Amino acid sequence: MFATTFLGHQGWLFQSKRACILVDPLLCEDFGHTQALGYRVYPPRVWTPEKIPPLDAVVLTHEHDDHFDLPSLAKLDRAIPLHLSSRSSVAARKILVQMGFTVHALVPGVPVKWKDLELVPFAGDHVSVNCGDEWDALPFLVRQTGGSGSFFSMVDITITEGHLHKAKAHLGEPGLVGWTNNALDWHHMTDFMAPREDATQDCFVKMGVGHKLIETVWGTPAGMLFCAGGFAFTAERAWMNERIFCVDTAAVCHTMASIYPKEHFFTTLPGQTFWMEGNRLKKVDERAPFLQVAPPETWAQRGMIGVGAVPDYAPATGRTQLDEGERAAIERGLFELAGALVGGELFRGLCSLDHGDLAGREASFAFVLRDGDERHAYAYVPSACTFEPMDGDPRARCVAGIECWASDLGAVLRGALGPIALTFGRSRLWNAAAGRFNFDVFNALYAVSHPLRRPDEYLRTYEALAKTCAGVKPSIAHRS
Repeated sequence: MFATTFLGHQGWLFQSKRACILVDPLLCEDFGHTQALGYRVYPPRVWTPEKIPPLDAVVLTHEHDDHFDLPSLAKLDRAIPLHLSSRSSVAARKILVQMGFTVHALVPGVPVKWKDLELVPFAGDHVSVNCGDEWDALPFLVRQTGGSGSFFSMVDITITEGHLHKAKAHLGEPGLVGWTNNALDWHHMTDFMAPREDATQDCFVKMGVGHKLIETVWGTPAGMLFCAGGFAFTAERAWMNERIFCVDTAAVCHTMASIYPKEHFFTTLPGQTFWMEGNRLKKVDERAPFLQVAPPETWAQRGMIGVGAVPDYAPATGRTQLDEGERAAIERGLFELAGALVGGELFRGLCSLDHGDLAGREASFAFVLRDGDERHAYAYVPSACTFEPMDGDPRARCVAGIECWASDLGAVLRGALGPIALTFGRSRLWNAAAGRFNFDVFNALYAVSHPLRRPDEYLRTYEALAKTCAGVKPSIAHRS
C-alpha cells in the first residue's frame, strides 16, 4: 500500500503499511513569518493536525519560509527525526537543534529509508538553468520499496532530462508526479510590465513540455498533481489576491486531460489522498480523516479580477522612519552590495547597453528609499564599484530603479529579512530599457542577504520566531 495526502501548498504526507513521513508541512494556517510575508494557506483547510498518523520522520527540502516553517515544526514531538537539505544554512540546522530536534543531513543522491518507504533527494541543476535563489532546494523521489507506489517532485527546481535519468535509475517508471506552479503576476509593482494575460496558456505549454520530457525519458506518469501557489493575503493586503494569481490550474488540467484522455491530471486540494497499487493510481479520496478543504464560499477571491489603482504600500518592518545611525548602516550595506554586483547579471546587463538603449539616461540603476516624508536616492556607479547619493529625479537619470521603504532595505542588507520581503506590494520599480535590460534587483540582493551569506543574522531571526512558539505543546506523535 502507498498513499499520498496533499496538505496544501507543497506539503505532503506519504504512508505505507509500515511507515509515515511528512515533507515540507505547513501545520499552521499563517506562515511566511521570517520574511514578514503574511501568507495564509489557500484554499483554507478544516483539519485537526493532531490526528495525523504517528510519524517516522519529517523531510524539509529547503529553507524557504513556505517549506521551513518553525511554528509548524513546534507542533511536532521532538522525538521525530528531521531530515534537512544538506545545502541549507547552518542557521537552519542550529535553530532546529535548539528547538530539541535531532537533525539529519539530506544529501543529494543518498537514499533515506524508513521501513518500507524510501526517499531519494536530487541536486538541482544550477548550471544549465537559472533556478533563482533555490540553491538548497532538493527535488525528491519517494517510493514504497515493495512497488506499491511512488511520488516524484522537482519542488521549486526546473526539471531537466538529467533529473529524469537519475529518477529512472532508482525506479523504472514514474508513479505520481507533483507539478509546481509558481507563476505570479508582478505588473502591479512596475511601470514596464503588462498583466500576464497569457499565464494560463504559458503554464499549459510548460506542463506539456515537461510531460513530454517525462514520458520520453521515464514513461507515462500514473498522475500529475498540480501544487504550489497555495497561499493568499489577508486584511489590508487582500487586494493582491485579485492581481498576482494569474494561472487557472483547473483549465490547464482540463486541457491536458483532453489531449491525454487516458491519463490523470489533478488540481490538488488539501485532504485529497491518492492511493496506489503496482505503482498505478487506484482511487482518490477527497478528504483525509484529519484534513479536508473548507467550503468554497470561504475562499479568498483570487485571479485577475481586480482593476483600479494600486494602493500605497506599507513597510515590512512596520517602521516608516529610520532610527539614528541607520542611514549610515544602509550606505555601508549598499557599498557591500556594489562589490557583490561585479560580474553578476545586473552588472552584465548594464555593460551591454549602448547609447541608443539609454534614451539620454546613464547605464545605472537607483534605490529610492522612503524615510518618513523624505526620499533618499542612491545611484549605482559600476566604474567606482559603489552607490552614490544623488539629487534630482532618479527616473530621469538612471535607466532603472526601485523605490521601497528605507527601513525595509536596511533590514534586507543586514540579513534580517530576505529580498522577497520587498515584493508583494512593498516596492515600485521602473525600467526605461525593459526590452534590453533585465532589472532583477531582488535576485541581486540575495548576493548579500541570504541565510547562506549571513547565517548569524538569520539565526537571530529564527531564534526570535522560535520564542513566539516556545509554549506550543507538541501534538503530532512519533511512531515509537
